[in-house]
Amino acid sequence: MSDLKIEGFEDPVPVDAAGVSLPVYVSVAGSKPLIVLHELPGMSPSFLRYCREMADEGYKVYMPLIFKSPGTEMSPLHTGLFCLSREFGALFRPRGGETNSRPFTRWLMGLIGHVAEENPDARIGAVGMCLTGGFALAAIAGPGVHAAIACQPSWPALFKVDTLAMSGSERANAHTRAELLPKPCAKGYRFEGDRVSRDAHMRSAEAIFGDAFERHPDLPGKAHSTLTTDSRSEAVFADVLAFLNARL
Repeated sequence: MSDLKIEGFEDPVPVDAAGVSLPVYVSVAGSKPLIVLHELPGMSPSFLRYCREMADEGYKVYMPLIFKSPGTEMSPLHTGLFCLSREFGALFRPRGGETNSRPFTRWLMGLIGHVAEENPDARIGAVGMCLTGGFALAAIAGPGVHAAIACQPSWPALFKVDTLAMSGSERANAHTRAELLPKPCAKGYRFEGDRVSRDAHMRSAEAIFGDAFERHPDLPGKAHSTLTTDSRSEAVFADVLAFLNARL
């Protein structure tokens, strides 16, 4: 487990669930629980900046270190190689036979249970980016989750995009739970010309959630990250914040 300290966050605590153990950093500031999942290049400096900003806005940010070390920002080449690694496969490739569930999804549900226990009766939010966008949408099925944000969802990359990395039962559970919440309870963002997070990913979310999912108008341009890096959109930041504030 990483023992690196991050300014504005408590020392990481290991969360064990579904045979997976990952360290989770929790912000010192904030009270409204919000799980924020980092994107594929890693827990980058711009991602950490976003999480600190959300803590300053009153959110108790739960920030899992999914892989690598805090501050890591892999190059495109290293990102591609990492996707072929055993470490990546252990978390994100389907397991469980016919259920086709992924270890990270099951771990995330365990984290949500942990957050719900620490924050009784609180409404929980989840934000995912890139690789983790679809997993944030799956989180809507978790106890206490009332809002899910998918920024530039991009996994699966090529095949079975319609699943958004959820098994059939996970899609059904997410849909059923979303139907019980005030609509919309999930929202997605992407750039119009993004070749990684494609229109197909957004249409898949619309198919799974129906009117419980709101698609923000695509941003102009061919950039990828909507909340981090130098392509960050201040309009998206404000819209995500308003969406969460209205529901949590």
